[in-house]
Amino acid sequence: MDRYLTSLRREMAGRGAAGADRFVEEAHAHLLDAVESGERRGLTRAQAEREACARFGEPRAVAAAFAAEYLRRRHRAVLTIAIIAGIAIACVDSRPGWDDTGITAFALLTAAGLLGLFAPERPWRWALGIGAWIPLYLVAKTPTVGTAAGSLLILGFPLAGAYLGMLLRRALSSSNAAAS
Repeated sequence: MDRYLTSLRREMAGRGAAGADRFVEEAHAHLLDAVESGERRGLTRAQAEREACARFGEPRAVAAAFAAEYLRRRHRAVLTIAIIAGIAIACVDSRPGWDDTGITAFALLTAAGLLGLFAPERPWRWALGIGAWIPLYLVAKTPTVGTAAGSLLILGFPLAGAYLGMLLRRALSSSNAAAS
């Protein structure tokens, strides 16, 4: 069972999912419960450990499932933040007295860049979550082909920001790996 937990810990660390240590501790507790159950059924300690580990699943598959669920939750949260930030930026930009395109563009670029830095796996999602609202507002306000085509250029700012954030995260990750 110790080899199993070591392998699980290594697989979890390789996937970089937060909460991996706590998950391995919980897995250890579940395995101990399963071993005790097996011993109550008449299995030897070694047999009960082998059965418990086999039932829990191969460490690589368990770690992959945990990491996938972790990423799914994190992506939902980041997309929610992106949508809220995008709507807030669009609300400010749509105000009648607001006439500062540079600040709006900088806000789109920066917000998407921060999310790309935090969650580099799908930068296009964060860019669309942040940047889609101003083009939608413009097209709803003035529904012409020219407005639609022109407003799509606005998406360039959050796309650039999200991908720059992703690239910065990768650069920081590789320099940290090289320093280790």
